Amino acid sequence: MSVDKNTPDDQTEEPRRRPQRLSEDSDPTHFPGGMDQGGERPPAAARPRTYRPVLICLSGQLRGQRKSLSAPETVIGRSSSADWQLDDSAASRHHVRIDYENWTESHEMPRCFVEDLGSRNGTELNGRVIREREQLRERDRVLVGATLIGFFVRDEDELRHDDSLYISATRDMLTGLDNRRQLREHLRHHLARAERYDMPISFLLLDLDHFKVVNDTYGHDVGDSALCHVAELLRKGCRESDLVARWGGEEFAICLPDTEQEHAEALAERLRESVETNHMVDEGRNIELGISIGGASFRKGDDADSLFQRADQMLYRAKNRGRNRVVFAAETKSL
Repeated sequence: MSVDKNTPDDQTEEPRRRPQRLSEDSDPTHFPGGMDQGGERPPAAARPRTYRPVLICLSGQLRGQRKSLSAPETVIGRSSSADWQLDDSAASRHHVRIDYENWTESHEMPRCFVEDLGSRNGTELNGRVIREREQLRERDRVLVGATLIGFFVRDEDELRHDDSLYISATRDMLTGLDNRRQLREHLRHHLARAERYDMPISFLLLDLDHFKVVNDTYGHDVGDSALCHVAELLRKGCRESDLVARWGGEEFAICLPDTEQEHAEALAERLRESVETNHMVDEGRNIELGISIGGASFRKGDDADSLFQRADQMLYRAKNRGRNRVVFAAETKSL
């Protein structure tokens, strides 16, 4: 099915309408000295706090992975000799270095610095290109190639729970995709870069067609399987730098950094065709699925809400025009 373009004659429709910290782990071997002399675990206030800087990969193939810093320097890049290797063609072999000055003093707040190593694409700190060695602060974002890395400081108790907390806060528990909150955070970051450097970005909003019929005919367990099936097709059909999320219910959203509208339309059509042709199999039954897609590309002055609203209007039109199709907002050149 071909991509539908929004034309000026179309009438404009209105669009459709730090988790709480867990209790400390009960394993006494985690703490220096283990149990006290009375056989009880020493109270938290009696234990000295120890800190550790942690890098968390927020996008790309390693998304969700962490690297606890425990050495005076950590080199990040594409090379197998890098301390943290990124599968990112936009990253240099040895792209950036993180210096940890007081790495032997775990009871002090870490003093860490980031320095670009002459990479071909540069390194960004919170959306701006760094020209010299700069100190890292809690929750800073470092862009290495197309991979976004967060800098965090954790104490030992927090590190023990960090993986589960991160997953529950950022991932959709059914499909394993990013959740809406995580996508919006990344979208704001990429929109700021697009505005600053006049870079393209596109956004897709996708809705599984006739999902209620699937639930009513086969049951909600099969409906959940259908969502997971579509999520996997979307994940496989996108690049590692693309951000794929479950927006809610049977809706998905995809942020496409550095992507012109023409390429976003082509990708959307490939995704639509993939869902249409790759039937879900459940207990020997072939279940045909379809998906409608609305898309919009960045315009000067856009924020996350305005970009979403245009994509949502296009999704509404895709549904009205018969479903199982792609509709994109007409491109408007910025003044």
